[in-house]
Amino acid sequence: MDRLCAAAKCVRLALVGAITIVLAGTQVLAGQVQAAEGNSVESSSVNAEHDSANLEGHHHYLSSDERANDALLITEVKSALAEDGVGKDVAIVVDCDHGKILLSGVMKSAADAKHAADVAAGAPGVIAVKNQLTWH
Repeated sequence: MDRLCAAAKCVRLALVGAITIVLAGTQVLAGQVQAAEGNSVESSSVNAEHDSANLEGHHHYLSSDERANDALLITEVKSALAEDGVGKDVAIVVDCDHGKILLSGVMKSAADAKHAADVAAGAPGVIAVKNQLTWH
């Protein structure tokens, strides 16, 4: 068990390092903010008719390490949602700003929206969750 935990820690450190290198000189990919360090962009939209969601957040990163840590937390939350199954067949956008997760999108019910927020809050490293999920 100790070897498994050590291996997982090594993988996470390697992932953070890789993300830091990639994000240092490139834009962030879909579902995350496309803003240069120090700049900010803010807008979001949820379309219940087509079950789609789009989010661009408002971030002020002081270093590429902060951005990489948020990217890692986004991955942790998306993985937790996928493992739980609450996000299956629905559009959930996950964003993170300095450890605070923002969920937006369209769920099947209010209970699913609350459960998704609970799952996100339980992901390692998450400080807080702002739940902007809607349902129909």
